[in-house]
Amino acid sequence: MLDLASFVEALRSARDPNGEASYLLTTCAYGQDSLQAEEPWIRVQAAHDITSAPLDIDTLILPNSSVSDLQDQDLECSAFLGRRGKSIRRIVALGNGVLLAAAAGMTRGQTVAADSAVEERLATLCSQTIVDPNYDLHKSGKFWSARGPAVGLSLALALIEEDLGHEAAMDVSQRFTDRFPDLRPRFANGGTHLVHGDRRSPVERIQEWVIANPSADLTVSRLASMVAMSERTLSRAFKQRTGQTVGDFVLSVRLAYAREMLRSGERKIKDVARLAGLGSQTNMRQLFVSRYGRPPSEFRKIEVEPAIDDERATPLGVALSARI
Repeated sequence: MLDLASFVEALRSARDPNGEASYLLTTCAYGQDSLQAEEPWIRVQAAHDITSAPLDIDTLILPNSSVSDLQDQDLECSAFLGRRGKSIRRIVALGNGVLLAAAAGMTRGQTVAADSAVEERLATLCSQTIVDPNYDLHKSGKFWSARGPAVGLSLALALIEEDLGHEAAMDVSQRFTDRFPDLRPRFANGGTHLVHGDRRSPVERIQEWVIANPSADLTVSRLASMVAMSERTLSRAFKQRTGQTVGDFVLSVRLAYAREMLRSGERKIKDVARLAGLGSQTNMRQLFVSRYGRPPSEFRKIEVEPAIDDERATPLGVALSARI
């Protein structure tokens, strides 16, 4: 509850242009027993059990927890998210609260802000979650995340700005900085513009995922499910946006990744084939001869990459979208 204090207080302080309170807050949990926080002197009881949670939830906040492994009650909460998630306009996760959403499959194909400990757990709960290491806050579609509870106030201000406008967010910020001068440097100069919004198209998100995970299952059906599109729609959009089919792009990325590993000379060719998602050593050899006119073994002998007149060959540093 201490982690949520500034976050909730900021929302309670928000006012619309008429000076009226803008948010109606309530709490729900698995069961309605008294919940003990990490601090032994504070307890809280939720207003609702998840089975009787309001039907018109606009924004659902998943708080940080001291628990690193999901317990039975956490899995029940994830099941609740799975049932209700589509009808909720916005889902906000603080710290490891993102694990509940991941267990429900809600972070699949989404980018989130998370620290290293949470990132490791995300890899086991929902491997198709992309972690942005450069931001404390991130917005990806309807999903907002904060690296930890320490940036909860920043996240609250960003939510207020989206809902009520910049002036309303700065008004709340001013109230906090008047009471807590140490916060002033952070919010005094438009500090509510802190959320890294995920404005990438589904095609760009797919491209980024393929480049970061060449050995993963990159079938069109799997990639389409990540961005909630049909295979046909994704294939058409991808071709229009990049000039390539999904399969051609995946193959280009995998071959480029294999070439990089071959040039480093640190792995056996059969291991390169596996790590690049090219299957067996024999299959990789056939693909290299077909694409480059030479077997993989010859790339170990080249210290500087030769010029290859092949527009399909995609370097690892490829721009995410070939056509605008």
